This record gives sequence, C-alpha cells and structure tokens, in this order.
Amino acid sequence: MADSEGGGTKIMRGLLIAAVLVAVLVLGIVFWEQILNSIGDGWNYLADRFPSQGGQQTVVIIYLVLAVLFGILFSKAGHFTAYGVAMGLLPLLWFVFWEGFPLLGLNPASWKNALDVAHMGPSAVILWAIVGAAVITIIFVPLELWEKFRRRKRALS
Repeated sequence: MADSEGGGTKIMRGLLIAAVLVAVLVLGIVFWEQILNSIGDGWNYLADRFPSQGGQQTVVIIYLVLAVLFGILFSKAGHFTAYGVAMGLLPLLWFVFWEGFPLLGLNPASWKNALDVAHMGPSAVILWAIVGAAVITIIFVPLELWEKFRRRKRALS
C-alpha cells in the first residue's frame, strides 16, 4: 500500500504553486503589451496564410471543427493518454488527407479531385496541423483539469 504524503510535502507544494502563480501574474502584467502584440502578430500570420481556394478553406474549417470535437470527446476518456491519442490521430489523418500514403497505394489526388480541392503546400499543411493540435490542447487541458477538480471535490465531500 502506498504511503500518503506528509503535511510538509503538501505545504511545500502549495507554496511552490503559489510562487509560480505570482511569478506568472507579475510577468503577465509587466509584459502585457508585448503579449498582446504577439497574439495580434500570430493572428495576422494565420490570417495571411488562410487558404484562398474555396475547397481548401472548407477543408481547413472542417479540420479545426474536428480538432474542437476531438478535444471535447477525448477529454471524456478521462486521462492524458487519450490526449496523446487525439494529438497523434488528428494531425496524422490531416497529413494522410493531403499527402496520402504511397506505400499502401493511397493517392490523395483521387479524393482531392473528387472534392475539387487544390493541393496545399507542405508548409501550409504543417502550419494547420500545428494549429489543430493547439486547438485540441486549448480545449482538452482545461476540460481535463476541471474534471479532475470535480472528482477531487466529490472525494473530499
């Protein structure tokens, strides 16, 4: 049977968490304008690289909606292994959609022609895969932490 933590360990962990939160708060206040400028620059970077072809726009939007759904659905699994699966599965399917899998004879030209979608360059495919992974993270992690908080609260009551 595992030994439970002592009181001193819990106090030190609480003090460490408090110190980190204060440091993040102070850094956020000090660098507020730089943070806002960076967010704006990042948004402009993505907006400038949003596909211009209608079919590509639709595919990117569907991909981002799927990223949101993966974040929500995989958070219901209740552990970070599911997060790893979602983080691997969606971007890999994204790459297979655009680049195919030649070893197995999967040629993306056939389904892209059927959907009337022009080929997207590798840098754009990678950029949107990263954006999708970020969306999964932004959705999954808070939901997982909230569920962990609720379980702990129920266990204490």
